Amino acid sequence: MDAARIDELILEGKNSQEIRKKLKERTQKSFEIKNKGKKVAQEVISTVKLPHPIYIDSASGGTMTDVDGNTYIDTTMGFGPIILGHNHEVIKDALSAQMEKGWLFGLPADQQFELGELLTEASPCAEEVIFANTGTEATMYAMRAARAFNGKSKIGVFDSAYHGGHDYALLFATYEEGTNAKPNGMYASAGISNVIKDETLMLLPYRNEAAYDMIRKNKDDLAAIILEGSQNSNPRLNNKDFLQGLRDVCTECDVLLILDEVVTGFRVDYGGIQGYYGIKADLATYGKILGGGFPIGAVAGREDIMAVFSGKGGERRIFHGGTFNGNPFSMVAGIAALSYLREHKDTIYPSLMEKGNRLANEINDFCEKNDYPAQILNAGSKFHMKFQREPINSGFDIKNYYGGMHKQAENEFYLHLLGQDVIVPGVRLSFICDAHSDGDVSKIIDSMKYSFNAVREDGLF
Repeated sequence: MDAARIDELILEGKNSQEIRKKLKERTQKSFEIKNKGKKVAQEVISTVKLPHPIYIDSASGGTMTDVDGNTYIDTTMGFGPIILGHNHEVIKDALSAQMEKGWLFGLPADQQFELGELLTEASPCAEEVIFANTGTEATMYAMRAARAFNGKSKIGVFDSAYHGGHDYALLFATYEEGTNAKPNGMYASAGISNVIKDETLMLLPYRNEAAYDMIRKNKDDLAAIILEGSQNSNPRLNNKDFLQGLRDVCTECDVLLILDEVVTGFRVDYGGIQGYYGIKADLATYGKILGGGFPIGAVAGREDIMAVFSGKGGERRIFHGGTFNGNPFSMVAGIAALSYLREHKDTIYPSLMEKGNRLANEINDFCEKNDYPAQILNAGSKFHMKFQREPINSGFDIKNYYGGMHKQAENEFYLHLLGQDVIVPGVRLSFICDAHSDGDVSKIIDSMKYSFNAVREDGLF
């Protein structure tokens, strides 16, 4: 179906026009904010862009309420950090108590050591920890630490990965046919020197054993490889054999294994992806849930590697620092969140896994039975819908990775979903939290089914 015909179906479609009218009528204040806020650059970032503009006023539990008073079931969950639910009492109480004491000291406070202890107790590889402000900073520092520790210059990264917004994290695959065993790379952003791609990074194939031989052949140049144990773009929990193979070949070749646990840490298991699979990294990076909803990043790992941060590594010492590193609000929020998760882990994690799997299984069954070109990939409570029926093993299996044939139908689907009072963020990576009830999950499932049918009735599927 060509673009002109798709535009006609949207203009002529009864459901398409009705949902636009409904959303416009009930979001007048949001439209006013959008019109006066056109100089705010975040409006163009895909992670926050919704199919219809709304602006959030408040959040509680598993819901958010916009400035017009409309309440939605939220699957954004702050892009991952909100695992207990918005505005959780234990975190709110901790922040209120800290507010009376002060909110930025610059100098160390006891809370840094308390959160550090919680992290080292939970993370299989963590013998020492340093704090930063974001997951982006954490992965950047981990790469720097690896290079300093063993004196080698390159970091191996994988196709379809996401490790933040710094220059070393934005090498993506081109997905040209025939390159799945040795991906070609391109930057996801202008303004990055080709020196970084050509001299400091190596692109490896995800979920492909060809990566093992590439590591062996380049072991003299590779300081480390870094990967998500469950990719945001391809969430799944059947990666153990592939990760164990990477662990073995990295040990064999004296290449450090860095696991990016910014999203998976405290999400798939209290011990993160390392705890879930029983595989120990050399370094791991953290963020999101670790800060209880406040800005945070962390690098954790073996004591001998972490020595490059403290100066115990001698001439190999690296720079790291930041005004807000270890700030009191992030520390006390993180302590409250992790303490609660540790106390209730035997009930929270099985519940999150069950809810996420039920959502994915029911929607996948519905799509298969009704011939909808869509499927949900999930790693427990983290899920991502892809608009194709063909099986997906890696990014190379995603049809038209940078814009598929069902793109407009996909956009219409999410417009209807918003009209059914369910928010899915622009990046499409979504989360279930502990505060989401079984009824909330059922509402998400029913709203997705309704939205598929509404789009099909207008002729777009």
